[in-house]
Formats: sequence, structure tokens, C-alpha cells
Amino acid sequence: MELSDMMLEGLKGMLTLHAILFMAIGMVIGMIFGCIPGLTGGIAIALCLPFTFYMDVLPSMALLIGIYTGSEFGGSIPAILVGTPGTPQASMTVFDGFPLAKKGEAGRALKMALYASSCGNFFASFCTIFLLVGLSKFALMMGPAELFSVILFSIILIATIGSSGSWIKGLMGTMIGLFFSFIGTDPITGVPRFVFSYQLLGGIELVPVLMGLFVGSGLLTTVNVHSKKLEFQTYKNSDKRFTKAELKTCAPLIVSGSFIGAIIGALPGLNAAISATLNYTFAKRISKHPEQFGTGIIEGVCAPECANNATAGPTLAPLLTMGIPGSGTAAIFMGALMIQGVQVGPTIFRDYGYVVYGIFFAILICTILMVIIGRVILGGAQYIALIPAEILNPIIIFTCIAGAFAGNSSIFDVYMFILFMLVGYLIHLVKIPVLPLLISYLLGGMLEANFRRALVLSDGGMSIFFTHKISCVFIIITLVILVYAIFEPQIKKIMHRKERNKVNVA
Repeated sequence: MELSDMMLEGLKGMLTLHAILFMAIGMVIGMIFGCIPGLTGGIAIALCLPFTFYMDVLPSMALLIGIYTGSEFGGSIPAILVGTPGTPQASMTVFDGFPLAKKGEAGRALKMALYASSCGNFFASFCTIFLLVGLSKFALMMGPAELFSVILFSIILIATIGSSGSWIKGLMGTMIGLFFSFIGTDPITGVPRFVFSYQLLGGIELVPVLMGLFVGSGLLTTVNVHSKKLEFQTYKNSDKRFTKAELKTCAPLIVSGSFIGAIIGALPGLNAAISATLNYTFAKRISKHPEQFGTGIIEGVCAPECANNATAGPTLAPLLTMGIPGSGTAAIFMGALMIQGVQVGPTIFRDYGYVVYGIFFAILICTILMVIIGRVILGGAQYIALIPAEILNPIIIFTCIAGAFAGNSSIFDVYMFILFMLVGYLIHLVKIPVLPLLISYLLGGMLEANFRRALVLSDGGMSIFFTHKISCVFIIITLVILVYAIFEPQIKKIMHRKERNKVNVA
């Protein structure tokens, strides 16, 4: 299928009435979940996965993309009104959004967050569309040795630099995830491994794992947390418009935020909170009045909101073209595509090119819907953030159990959900990050299969990983990252000692 035909088929599939309806429904769901502190878009997508079992691939992606983009903006609503970010990427929005609400300008702050989010998401996703073919061609150059090296690089990057906490705990999470990925039938010999029940011959079902690790464990970790009384600012839909000076000041921040978000989103292991912080810092540095940041200025809302939403589309690019999820949400999308029978990776343009372009056209359409739906939902969103956990948590748990059972109509999958809910809770107690576990679980099968195929091609020799240039480069980069993670504390101590000596000499 020609490139133009794939783009046209993807666009036509997303412009149908039911696809747009699913986007709108997903947008509302995503905004609601984003409004509630502690819940995220990833949790909302995981909860809605069972509803996509019997849907066609494009409508199912329309629903999930709507949830994804809606939640990216929704986190800014409690950040501005309550002073508590609904999602981690909205943390920087609190600094100026909440002070603006205290001044009685909550409406202006929320509108700026809405417009900046839409612009950043649209521009970054639009640019990513033109990079997809190049990434796909690069991925097609890879054989088993190259794919193994790239997957290993991604896993180590997320386990060390991309995860909060120590690199040791990141690697521990990776080992746990790899162990779970090896359960089932050997991909080469067909021999059962770590199987104590016939239900595990095909491996552990994906939906119970996602729901247990993301949703169930998250609820367990908040059961004993006493909620603080929030200082609440009501939403005032002020008719006061943005001045030309404000729009002139925000325009370059939207450009820089789109650029920063696109780069950060395309790199595995980095997240939207980083891009928001970088653009906020950039906005403060180029500002003529940097001392006003943190006191409630409109630029302080525009900069982080544009940048964190700009990561949404680019985050999916390495997943679709190379099969490497760079974030927890991307990993859930990988699971959603696997449920639909779509194999992500280098051959996706050959087999499902229209799905790739359909996903990105859905993001562009959703950014337009975001402005319309966002303006409608802002008035009632102030009450969503205050829903008691005692009402919300039982509903979410019941939905998880129903979703885990719905996949195969098997009670065994419900047991798996409970198991991974407990696993997620236990690793939270010992502060092992969940993202390396999930990524290595998803990529473990690909890692093993490509490693063993490469060994077959080289008659069991390891030299194939070093004689192929792309493979050798990624293995060297992986070793550098691992060495840096190990010696990072010592490097920081040496740098700190040098700075302190300079101060003493001065």
C-alpha cells in the first residue's frame, strides 16, 4: 500500500461519525480521570481496555486516544483550582495556576491551560507524522542482533536513568518483569517454562497485569493515606480576554514547548513532567520579569501545559515504529494494539500503516475536540476533584475485576489481577519502580526471541552483536549508561567538592 493510501485510509477511518463519537467520549473520561488527584490517563486507559475487545482497531484507538489526550489536559484543572496536580505532568502548573485562581482569575488560567495544551499537542503530533516513515525505514534496517541491542538499550535506559530511585532497584524491577515474561511456552523449542497451570501455557494475560500494576496497586497504596483538606478556589468564567501583550509573550513559549515536548516524548524513559519543567525554566530565563514567576502570571501556566501535552504524540512514535514503549501509557497502548492483533515494530507500515496514521490523525482531531469539550466541562470539573475516595475506589476495583474476567471469561484472570495488584503494592513498599517491571514484561519475549535468532544466525557465536554496526553502537551506549548509573553518586560528590573548593577559594 502506498504512503498516500495509508494516510488517506487512516484519515477516513478517524473521520467517521462513530470514531469521532468515541473520541469525544474518551476525551470526557480522560478529563474526569485527570481531574482526580491520584488517578492518571494510564489508569483510565487500562480500565477501558476490556471495552475494546470486540471493537474494530480504528474505533478502539479513537476511544483510547481520546482518553489519553483528555487526561493530559485534565490534570491541570485541580492544579489550578485546588493546588494539587491531577497528574504528575501538571506539577509545574501549580506554581502560577493556583496563585492566579486565588486572585480570582481561575477562568483565565484554565483557558490558557486548555489553549496551550491543544496547541502543543497539535504542533508536536503534526511534525511527528512526517518523521514516522524515516523511523520505520531505520527500523527495517535492523536484523535480530540490532533489535536485541535496541530493546536492551531501552530496558536499561528506563531501569537506570528513566526511573526514580536507585539504579539497583530499577534493575530489580527489570528482573522481575523479565521473569514474568518468560512464563509460558518457549518461543523456539515449545517447552513449557515456569508453568503450574495449563492456563499459563500461553503466558500471563496482558489485561490483568496492566490493571493490577497500574490500577489495583495504586489504590492499595492510597488506602492508608489520610487526605488533606484542600484549599479550594471556585471556577469563575471571567469575560476578561487575554491581552495582545500576553499572547505575544506566550507565542514563543508555545513554539519552544512544542519543540521540547516532541524531543522529550520521542526519547524512551523520559516523561512529560521533564518537558514541562524544561519549558517553565526556559520561560523564566527569557522573561523580562522572572521574579513574577510563582506569583501568578499567565506565562507560568502556558509554558508547562504546552510542553507536557506536546509529548503525547511523539511518545507513541518509537512504540509504533520500533516496538519500544517509552512510558507507562505507551506500554498500555502496546497492550491495546496487541489485543487488536496489531504487531508494533519495523513491519507495522507494511501490515498496518493505516492504523499508525489513524492514531496520529486521531490525536490531531482530539486537540480540536479538546478546545470544544474543555470549554464545556470546565464549569463542572471543579466538583470532580472533590469526589470522596470512599465512593470512587470500590467502583474502580469492581470495574477492574469485571474487566479482567471479560477477556477470556476466566476466573483465573481475576486471580492474576489480584496477584499483580499485590505485586505492585509490595514493590511500592520497597520502592522498586513499576515502569521497568512493566516495560521488561512487555519486551521480554521480543528480547529473548531476537537474542536466540541472532545466535542461530551466528552458529552460537556472540560476535554478531559486535560486528553489526548498529548493534555494536547500541550495546556501547547501553554499557555507558549502566556505568554512569553505577558511578553517578561518586561523580556528583566529586563535582560538589570541586564547586565547594571554588567557593572557598573565592
